[in-house]
Amino acid sequence: MNIKCSVSEQWTNYLVFIGLGFIAITLCHTPSKDWTGYINWFNRDTILSWQVMWTSSSFFTERLYFFSEKFFGELIGFPLFIALTTLVLLTVKLNYLGKMVGHIGLACFFYSCLYLFLFESTALRVAYATALVIPAFYYLREQRYGLSVLLILLATQIHLTTILFLLIYPLYFIRRLNVVVFCVFLIAPMVVVSHFSVFDSLVSITNLFTVKYQNYNFSAYMDHSNTTGLYFYFIGFFYLLIFALLYFLRDSWLNDPFKQTLLSLAMLAVILMCFFHDHVAVGARLGELLLISLVPLLSWLYLYFKDQGNKWARYGLLMMFSGYGMARFIYLFPSLIFH
Repeated sequence: MNIKCSVSEQWTNYLVFIGLGFIAITLCHTPSKDWTGYINWFNRDTILSWQVMWTSSSFFTERLYFFSEKFFGELIGFPLFIALTTLVLLTVKLNYLGKMVGHIGLACFFYSCLYLFLFESTALRVAYATALVIPAFYYLREQRYGLSVLLILLATQIHLTTILFLLIYPLYFIRRLNVVVFCVFLIAPMVVVSHFSVFDSLVSITNLFTVKYQNYNFSAYMDHSNTTGLYFYFIGFFYLLIFALLYFLRDSWLNDPFKQTLLSLAMLAVILMCFFHDHVAVGARLGELLLISLVPLLSWLYLYFKDQGNKWARYGLLMMFSGYGMARFIYLFPSLIFH
């Protein structure tokens, strides 16, 4: 009987994963503003020969995605390649999040509210890269360090920015670094208040980010990225949320280096958003990438409230992130709401 229930639950989980995948695929192919860019990349690569692509590639050219895109896109068609890749990698991601948290439903809920519309429906390469990052988290906790590092390195070949997740290893093994991160997290808002530009200082000293930044600096996205001022509310929301996680989960993370590492990643996300407050395209991209660590943390927070018998806190958490998910959907796909 238990085996039948287990099999039934497993099939239910996969149906949920597939359902969420189809939602993402539909949004990606129709109202997403990024779809044209992916089509243009594919059209560019179909013109190039394999020899040219190989000789012009390096660690920094994200060859795992672009080689797969060219090979499978030409073999079965680009839209079908994207659809199948999204379904498979989203299933991998949600399955490992569920194993990490110990509750598939919570993992699906918090991931969908925070990231399904942002990643799988728009930023496809980031979505695919983080499908390797999440298992890397899981294998770090399971002390399978070589496999964990390998997955992060493979993720960088889909989207280079995931190289930031290599930070999990010093944070995990050198626990005092988490104290340093916390101290910087406490003072990070002062950078915003003082209007100090960390980005400009870095560029003037090292030319860091200069080439990548050219793509954003002259785009309409950059010019209008924070005209509403919502970016600062975004920072404030996650700043307070992390304090809540630190307080309510204190009994578990104090003795758990893995949970400390995830909390430090979330704090680093807010630190980066504060440091790059005057360059939202950079701060938001890097910050939101690292905030993926919140998915298991929020799931554990819900389970903590459940263990404490605090149903109102649980309902409040669910309502808060349901609203967050709806707001993100409206922001990313306004054409589906406002005609």
